Amino acid sequence: MICRIKTLALVLVFSFLGVGAADAHKVTIFAWAEGDTVYTESKFSGGKRVKNGKVEVFDSAGSRLLEGRTGDNGEFSFRAPAITDLNIVLTAGMGHRNSWRLSAAELGGAAPGPARAAPAAQGAPVAERRPEALPAGNGLTAREVEAIVARQLEQKIQPLTRMLAAMQDRGPRLTDIFGGFGYIMGLVGLGAYLRYRKETPRP
Repeated sequence: MICRIKTLALVLVFSFLGVGAADAHKVTIFAWAEGDTVYTESKFSGGKRVKNGKVEVFDSAGSRLLEGRTGDNGEFSFRAPAITDLNIVLTAGMGHRNSWRLSAAELGGAAPGPARAAPAAQGAPVAERRPEALPAGNGLTAREVEAIVARQLEQKIQPLTRMLAAMQDRGPRLTDIFGGFGYIMGLVGLGAYLRYRKETPRP
């Protein structure tokens, strides 16, 4: 969970500084994970979607794990074959090529909570994304509290990831960058507060 937050914060900062690798290419590919499923969006610099672009997925050792093609909407998704760092490479023809790296921590490497106790639960993303209230009882461990916060962060981070993808095309605005960064820090503060409240003994 913390690794994902740090990654998004770094993307925001690099977008602001204008040193993102995507600026040097005519196409961009953006990827994010929801559970063990990876979603990608591919666009040309003007915002046009990449149709029938080749997407190749490599592991950290450089071995190709799978290959696919983007649809008319420029999207391609796949089930992660393993929890490992992934290098997702887009080839759109005419020498247009770019890539996106996804860390193993973003592929659900965090400890599972009560709602994800069995592998079968990963096939029901709708249940995971439903808003979940923190139980009032005192039977939760710090591990379970962290899992609940992680699931709620998953719901909130998805719109932010899409905003970052759009920023790659039109260039970031200060309000977008500082607003998104502040949003992430607020979620970090919420997680820290919930953990502190759980670990602090009651009088």
